[in-house]
Amino acid sequence: MIFFVISFYQEAKPLIEHFKLQKILSSKFEIFSNNQIFLILTREGIIRSSIGTTFLLTRFSAQEKDIAINLGICGAKNRNFQKGDIILCHKIINHYTKKAFYPDIIVNHDMKEGVLESFMTPVKKDIKKEIEGDIVDMEGAGFFESASFFLPPHNIHCIKIVYDFLDYEKIKKEEISNLIYNHIPKIEKFIYSLLELNEYEKLPFEEENIKDMVEKLKDSLNLTFSMTHELEKYLKGYIIRKGNIPKEIFDFINIKANSKKERKEYFERIKKLLSP
Repeated sequence: MIFFVISFYQEAKPLIEHFKLQKILSSKFEIFSNNQIFLILTREGIIRSSIGTTFLLTRFSAQEKDIAINLGICGAKNRNFQKGDIILCHKIINHYTKKAFYPDIIVNHDMKEGVLESFMTPVKKDIKKEIEGDIVDMEGAGFFESASFFLPPHNIHCIKIVYDFLDYEKIKKEEISNLIYNHIPKIEKFIYSLLELNEYEKLPFEEENIKDMVEKLKDSLNLTFSMTHELEKYLKGYIIRKGNIPKEIFDFINIKANSKKERKEYFERIKKLLSP
């Protein structure tokens, strides 16, 4: 099953219409479904999103192979993104606890990627220096932390569409729906890739062996935390596609990176080896 956690109806409307969802519950939360997809409206806020996610995944008995997606608009810290860009978040930060979450993005997609930071209240330009992320919202961190109690990290994702640049412009409901409508093909393609990935009962290689390989490469190449996390995602993706670890990767275990430049060069070579 696919679970969508969304704040407001205007963000959900394109999905409700596209997937022909019908309202099946209207109490503390509104829930729409077609028996394969379940969509909950939580309203804004980290806590509301967390509670709504827990309610949804508990109510409909989420299993490890199910997929949970938080979809909605966001604000961008700078002009590296454009209005209407669709962003798949590879890191989600709770602004207050500083806790960070890392989805495993091990399928191909045609969205941009960025770091999402979640706040309790709307974010304005005057606190720009306090923002660690590329984009900001009021739900992602609460959603991800709750969903991670039910699902593995490759089945939990935040997808955001840039609406403004923290200039607090008046939100136009129709415009929100149109921005999301435009990206339904990309969202749907991403979901199908995840469903295909989940046809595997488990990785055709023991999880402990993967972690051991990652640890050895981290030590030999002196990889940073973010590099190590990225390496594990690339390695899992390769194993799922090919069924084993490439022999060439063992060559890197006995290499010592003596500088940041060497480390980066070796890391890029590994990524190229493991890429689709």
